Amino acid sequence: MTRFAFHEVSPKLFQAQLAVATELGDAPLIEPVLRDLIECRVSQINGCAYCVRMHSDSFAKHGGDPIKLAMLPVWQSADGFSAAERAALVWAECLTRAECQVTISKCHRMLLDHFEEAEISELTCIIATMNAWNRLGIAQHEFA
Repeated sequence: MTRFAFHEVSPKLFQAQLAVATELGDAPLIEPVLRDLIECRVSQINGCAYCVRMHSDSFAKHGGDPIKLAMLPVWQSADGFSAAERAALVWAECLTRAECQVTISKCHRMLLDHFEEAEISELTCIIATMNAWNRLGIAQHEFA
């Protein structure tokens, strides 16, 4: 059930939000399957069922491992996640939960072994954009 349709009520704002998301998909530095994984995890943390469903479907379409997706809520204690994926997930969780600056610095240092500065910038934008979409999704959709 939808409470309101953001894209209809505020089409200019929707287009601006969509433009950022689209730009992230054009010649990405972060591979689509990792982006999907991050977007799923952020959406899980935020409790946005609509976005979890959408990005789970995208993860599958991009060839993501279904076991990895099933283990995503417990990734910290699960096998099958690469060191780079773990660093990206730590960063996603840290920013989504708005940790203190000391923790954010610690999480950022973990990224440096696996990602270049431009990749970290893109990853950060993916996380920020997903958090914005989650808030919009939560506000709009009573059920997914």
